[in-house]
Amino acid sequence: MKEINLDDIGDYIKALHCGIRWQIIDFLKDGPKTSEEIFLYLKELRKKIKIDKTQCKGGCHNEFKNEIKKQNVYYHLRELEKVGIIILEEYKPSERAPEKVWKLNLEKLLINFK
Repeated sequence: MKEINLDDIGDYIKALHCGIRWQIIDFLKDGPKTSEEIFLYLKELRKKIKIDKTQCKGGCHNEFKNEIKKQNVYYHLRELEKVGIIILEEYKPSERAPEKVWKLNLEKLLINFK
């Protein structure tokens, strides 16, 4: 569990504002996954999800409207990593270059309002 104060909440709101990041978190609940596995999961999920544009006032729904790209997934992973929600567990050998393996770093997030 991690405790944060109101001074830190903006960073977490920024990291968690996007539905794609919540999908990544949900996928990582079952255990560590490679960047490629996360990409393929989101790509498959995109085919099944119907987006309610009224739930997101930002541009998050646009990411589900178009084909997802690997660089977009890497961006979302970095944003979650910046605040420590996910961490790099290891590098997995691959034919091209070592692949990052991600895992959840937090089980709970507690906000101190005082």
